Amino acid sequence: MTKLRPDDVFRNSIESPTYQSASYYFRDAGHVKDGLHDRSVPAGRYGRYSNPTWVEVENRLTELSGADASLVFASGMAAHTTAFLALLEAGDEVVLPSESYRQVRNIFHHILPKFGITVHEFSIRDPEEFIENVRSLKGRLKLVHLEMPSSPHMYLIDVARVREALDPETIITLDSSFSPPPNFYALQWGVDLVLFSATKYLGGHGDIVAGVASGRQDLIDKLRWYRDTTGPIMDGNTAFLLRRSLYTLLLRMERVNAMGLEVARYLENHPRVDRVYYNGLESHPHFKLAQQYLNGYGGVITFELDMSEAETAEVVDRLKVPFMASNFGAPHTLVEQSTFFTYFEYSEEELRSIGVPRGTVRLALGYSNDPQAVIDDLDQALSPSR
Repeated sequence: MTKLRPDDVFRNSIESPTYQSASYYFRDAGHVKDGLHDRSVPAGRYGRYSNPTWVEVENRLTELSGADASLVFASGMAAHTTAFLALLEAGDEVVLPSESYRQVRNIFHHILPKFGITVHEFSIRDPEEFIENVRSLKGRLKLVHLEMPSSPHMYLIDVARVREALDPETIITLDSSFSPPPNFYALQWGVDLVLFSATKYLGGHGDIVAGVASGRQDLIDKLRWYRDTTGPIMDGNTAFLLRRSLYTLLLRMERVNAMGLEVARYLENHPRVDRVYYNGLESHPHFKLAQQYLNGYGGVITFELDMSEAETAEVVDRLKVPFMASNFGAPHTLVEQSTFFTYFEYSEEELRSIGVPRGTVRLALGYSNDPQAVIDDLDQALSPSR
């Protein structure tokens, strides 16, 4: 009986099949030589090295970001870690913003120094000061890592001027998880490698954990070797879910951009809210940069209440629409009290240094919710009569 090979089956499906194979066969010794040894013919090798569903998703992500090439990873942190290990070596000096995601800061401060890498950290609260600090190290830096917007304050960076302040060979990486295309196209502004937690807006359904790196071909090639070797890979089904999600990315971002502005304006006008951080508001300290760089402002809003941690917790506990959870970009609205979630290990002095008072709340709007229902819920939770 003749064995039916997968590629013998005639297919005319509009959607590509999802591949979950751990192994890929070769037709003969010549195919092995062409596809495995010199790779002149595209061919699957082994499940840690390649997957046709990954490749399709990576091609779509490359087009979306305007990159030379892209790679998918098991998580956003896997993409970050692989990038830094692939691009840096002993003796290199790097810069990151003080407002970077805490796990990224952990990589820079607790992992990279083990490999002889010197780390410089500067705040981006004052964009001019950040640029001057970076310029002072010109000629010494191998890599500058940026994050835009930052959490929880949604601070921005004058990316083009950072590029001008550096030597041409200095690599700029940028975490754009809060501002994916179409809100921000990082590679158009001098960024060499853009990184995403695809768990967030790119995935958009709260049901996958994934990461992406997109950028220059030579940098992607370096990351690919490390991914092939260390194995922080995405499985075929996750790649299928991410592929499906990309179809609706533009629609979802339109929705959350509109919701974000509506809810942020409501919060800014509420008498019990001290301050709102949202790039679409003129009150945001980096509003002018938002007008220059962003095409939309997303669905994450941070606001401060002039309350103790316990009083703030009571307000958050009264909310009925959001789930109390730490994520964003999902269909559901989520809320977190920042000093309970992200910064629960920080001392009072550390919280002051990063500008996060005990009354800080981060609201991540979900596109499946009615913005008016969210506003009504916030209104009852903030009501002083309760």
